[in-house]
Amino acid sequence: MLQYVQYALSPVAGFLVKWVDWIEDDKKGKSALKFPIAIAYGLIIGYLISRASFTELFLGAMIAQVFARKIDNIGHVTGIIASVAAIIYFGLPVIALNYFFFFLILAFLDEQDYIGKYRAFTEYRLFLKIGAVLTVLTGRWDYAIAILLFDVGYLLFTEVQKRFIK
Repeated sequence: MLQYVQYALSPVAGFLVKWVDWIEDDKKGKSALKFPIAIAYGLIIGYLISRASFTELFLGAMIAQVFARKIDNIGHVTGIIASVAAIIYFGLPVIALNYFFFFLILAFLDEQDYIGKYRAFTEYRLFLKIGAVLTVLTGRWDYAIAILLFDVGYLLFTEVQKRFIK
């Protein structure tokens, strides 16, 4: 039952991350609402890193964001700090290093700016998604489910924003 709750938190985190992106990018950071939203997504992601079966996916993606220097505004710095605080509170589980480094590299590649025919890899961040789906071949469905659900939330905010938020 707890695993279903953790899966349900993945799209919530995606939705909130995209909301902070929108505030920082489209609204030029001019909303204090970004702070509680960033804290909420940070706590969710930190909890998932600490307790979910897909720890390596979210931890690799979070660290890749830092290495790729994509945490470049106060909203996302707040989210990262909240994630680290949650990880400290809940604890860091044993990590399968093979999966962690796999996702770390793929998430880092997703953050690079490709041009030309490879632009879709940048625009849609396909490396991490494809890699997570490929882990199904090793019997690990949880990674694919978690990243796809995260993206559902991320894309849902985009649709909500287009239709209802100006």
